[in-house]
Amino acid sequence: METIAGYVAVALDNAQLYSSLEQKALEIARLKDFSENIVESLNVGVLAVDLDGIVESWNTRMEQLFGVSRQEAVGRRLSSLLPEELVREIVARGDAEQITGIYKQRLQHQGKSLTLNVSIAPLVSKSSERIGRLLLFDDVTQRERMEEQMSQTEKLTSLGLLAAGVAHEVNTPLAVISNYIQMLAKQMPEGDPRQSIIEKIVKQTFRASEIVNNLLNFSRTGAAEAADVDVNRVVEETLSLVAHPLKTSQIRVVKQLGEPLPAVRGSANKLQQVFLNLFLNARDAMPGGGMLEVRTVAHNGSVEVEVADTGAGIAREHIHRIFDPFFTTKASGRGTGLGLSVSYGIIKEHSGKIDVRSTPGKGTSFHVEFPAVKKAVHV
Repeated sequence: METIAGYVAVALDNAQLYSSLEQKALEIARLKDFSENIVESLNVGVLAVDLDGIVESWNTRMEQLFGVSRQEAVGRRLSSLLPEELVREIVARGDAEQITGIYKQRLQHQGKSLTLNVSIAPLVSKSSERIGRLLLFDDVTQRERMEEQMSQTEKLTSLGLLAAGVAHEVNTPLAVISNYIQMLAKQMPEGDPRQSIIEKIVKQTFRASEIVNNLLNFSRTGAAEAADVDVNRVVEETLSLVAHPLKTSQIRVVKQLGEPLPAVRGSANKLQQVFLNLFLNARDAMPGGGMLEVRTVAHNGSVEVEVADTGAGIAREHIHRIFDPFFTTKASGRGTGLGLSVSYGIIKEHSGKIDVRSTPGKGTSFHVEFPAVKKAVHV
């Protein structure tokens, strides 16, 4: 009995030990699941690598950002998963003992543009031994775009007030100069050698007048009466206005106008000014001829217009400045740099949005979007 009692006691101890170990294992599993759920719930990409740069952890947000699944990523080198320029920035901070960051890193990855803030922290064990690195990826693409739009709006508002004052002050003496020089031109005898000088002065006063009028247009917002506007009709009318200059520039126009298209609330004249600027800019971008595509479509309660050309495109360093007042890449005397600024103001006045995509050497595409007029529901 004593012998049997000893075995029973050992068996009971083992059973209690197994039960305790099983309970601890369940607790550890629950904690692990809880931690993984927290990491998966974050709207931030979380990535862990060991000291050799091998990926050990890759959450769902990382899958969405870089289009690589967790199964594909874990066990591979970081350099084979991320864009080369981003890897260079991360490696440059590899030996840092404290948390470091990469601010607004712009990337082109799998056909989409990303702007990321990246935080890099040393990964340490319980014994304070460094075992790798922890990287957090925050996608700030939309935030940056909104900040740029807010900055642009504020800039245009303040500059609009200044432009109105300057234009009114300049307009009066300019009108006097223009009238007198035209009178002088009429009195000048035929063949007078001073005739060419007079003509140059007349030409430059007209150009100055055009700049002043652009300034006034730039500063005037909200004055026109709002009405329901047929965007297709405005596009057709504007294309008819520029049909001759487009034809002489050997530019073929391709139209894809969606039907039926809901109305847009606003000013037909101001919208025509927007499209006129876009069409003429497209012409100037194709001095050797090309193709201008104009598409309209109704989508998700909005009216969308796309104006695309096959021209020279816009340089990457200029793409963020094209809506800035007085910024132009055209040769001297070819543009005032106010066309797109005025268009931007008109589009914002109509509660719309404008976006541009361009590839140097291949062409540029402007995407304009306006809220459609909602039809009243009759009960």
